[in-house]
Amino acid sequence: MRQRNGAIVILCAGYGDGHVQVSRTLKRKFGELGFGNVRIVDLFREAHPAMDAFSKFLYARSPAWSELGLDYYGWSYYLTRDMKTGGMMSKWLGTFGLHKLTEVLDGDRPLALISTFPFSGVFEHVRRSGIAVPTFTVITDFTLHNRWLSSTPDHFFAATEDLKRAMMERGVPGRRITVTGIPIRDAFYETGEAAEKPTSSGGNVLIMAGAFGVLRDIRSMAARVLELGEASVTIVCGRNEPLKRELEAWFGAERRVAVYGYVERVDELMRYASCMITKAGGVTLAEAIQIGIPTLIYKPFSGQEKENAIYLEQQGFARITYNMNQLADQVNLMLERGRMGWPRTNIRPPGKAAGDIADRVIRSIGASIAEPVPAGASFDPHSGWRPK
Repeated sequence: MRQRNGAIVILCAGYGDGHVQVSRTLKRKFGELGFGNVRIVDLFREAHPAMDAFSKFLYARSPAWSELGLDYYGWSYYLTRDMKTGGMMSKWLGTFGLHKLTEVLDGDRPLALISTFPFSGVFEHVRRSGIAVPTFTVITDFTLHNRWLSSTPDHFFAATEDLKRAMMERGVPGRRITVTGIPIRDAFYETGEAAEKPTSSGGNVLIMAGAFGVLRDIRSMAARVLELGEASVTIVCGRNEPLKRELEAWFGAERRVAVYGYVERVDELMRYASCMITKAGGVTLAEAIQIGIPTLIYKPFSGQEKENAIYLEQQGFARITYNMNQLADQVNLMLERGRMGWPRTNIRPPGKAAGDIADRVIRSIGASIAEPVPAGASFDPHSGWRPK
């Protein structure tokens, strides 16, 4: 019997940037540990490109439509949050991407499969094939949606002990869940330097628009902050170049405002800032927790972002604001108190998530006994590897 000499395959989806960020962080960590053959597969994009593009268009436009009362993303999230894992909806969702997964298994002969997105049924297809490969799910939110349980891996990695308890209440054995936190880059664990930003004696407010620049009302937000004494503002627009150009034109003469596009070392900006205003993506919030920056979440989108925000507010880590007056009051309070007056959260795991996950996966690869793969074999989703 011999091990499959293949890749570690990470399955993700590009709805928001968090799943992709986590996948890249894990790939980088595996590379540092000597596993250079790691492939990230956007399963929906590669399997159904037209449907995927349309779905991402709807996802990107959902905040704007929600403002008009058509909150289709929030409705779908709450409608399916408690769906039964063996129900019709779950089974239907599990049909997407199967052919692409078959190609991946055939071409890569993976040593391990890791999912950073709640794909329904993918690991069940792998098991039905007869292939012996360790499987893992990395949950990229702080709260539970049943879609994360709609495919059963060998092991889950969860953000918090509370999330682990919620999973156990829904029938997942505790021995199959490890609390690691959400994987973030090593830079957030290190003592780094602050990037160069406008000088101000009144503190600095960091506004994070998200990877695609979808946080709303940024111009009004920055203007209100500038009214708070001598505070300076740093705005990160992500990959939204039109937003960056608009803000640069509007605040071009204001010495207390710095506008950036995509920033690789955002940890430096977080270390410099007195507080941060952001959307409620799981990865950004995990980064903020590690840095320890006081955090405001402005008008969280319905669905997992709202649930993330509510959970972290309950834990004392973040504050939610729904209008400019609330936001100005909270920012002013944070600037006055500083970080020393910000409550310390007890939800930060002690280790480094990416390293802990990579270590567990690598140990599982070493311990697994895989079926031999015949030379020139192809993979069939029902019968497994078979000679051509």
